[in-house]
Amino acid sequence: MSSLASLQKALQSAGVSYAVIGAHAVNAWVEPRFTGDFDITVQADPDALERLEEELAKEGYTRAGVEGQQLASGPDFVRFTSDDLAISLEVQLAKTEFQLEAINRARRPGEFQVATPEDLVVMKLIAYRPKDRADLAGLVALPDLDWHYVERWAGAWDVSDRLAAVRSGG
Repeated sequence: MSSLASLQKALQSAGVSYAVIGAHAVNAWVEPRFTGDFDITVQADPDALERLEEELAKEGYTRAGVEGQQLASGPDFVRFTSDDLAISLEVQLAKTEFQLEAINRARRPGEFQVATPEDLVVMKLIAYRPKDRADLAGLVALPDLDWHYVERWAGAWDVSDRLAAVRSGG
């Protein structure tokens, strides 16, 4: 828990907008499942990313890897680990309209800003690994989902066929 508290402090100190995504976000809305990493997407230009990395370092996190560092838009993902190895943190940089909207729509059901169930459905449809399909089963069963929103983004990401399969129980 101290690692999560230090992560929250670093995010606040860096002043970046973010949303928890991945299994921890799903766990905020449906029956939790075990996950070994903590995924967030952040709205951060190069200066904000540098501030975040500095704040994470102050809180005992070390950069463990970068994907897409050579891209003109900056890296896609930066991985960190807490010094006590309790947390493996994957920071995804928001580069699409959908990612930015997911951050803006995020809610705070607990200590962290968490992606909405609708945004998680879209993210899980895009990734669509076996564990994502298992997460989808719980997410689509939630009451009062904004299906118009999900359908709009599923169409934009060309995953409407997956959405139809999930909604029909397939």
